[in-house]
Amino acid sequence: MKTVRYFAAIVCLVLVSASAYAQKSTLPKNILNTLEKKCPGAEDVQWKVKSKGDYEIKFKLNGNKTEVEIDEDGTWEKTTTHISVDELPKAVRATVMEQKKDAEISELKVIVTNDDETYYRVNLKDGNGRTKLKIDKKGKITSSEVKKKEK
Repeated sequence: MKTVRYFAAIVCLVLVSASAYAQKSTLPKNILNTLEKKCPGAEDVQWKVKSKGDYEIKFKLNGNKTEVEIDEDGTWEKTTTHISVDELPKAVRATVMEQKKDAEISELKVIVTNDDETYYRVNLKDGNGRTKLKIDKKGKITSSEVKKKEK
């Protein structure tokens, strides 16, 4: 019985590994080259083509959920990485904690664009609704979007 379970576990592992590899290996060469250049070591790669022809590629990198957008011609557009509060720069962390109050941080990302802009997207959730903040690397809020909870 143990042998059957062991064999089944190995088969599952091989199938999962093969499907992850197949997903990455089916990317067009120019897209794959850009991905490997910008994010060497990407694991569990999944991708789709967006309506305007850009590639949205999701994967894990250094343990973090990461996503890149690459033009159909192979030009990198942006990288979005899910991070923790501890990974925030000091100025950004101070702004987040000031805005957070009684809210819960539901999502925290760092976004780097091809025009060398770095900013942080923070989603807060409380009993009144949701707030999306865009914060620059100096800790300044550059945009805020509030959605009140419907009653």
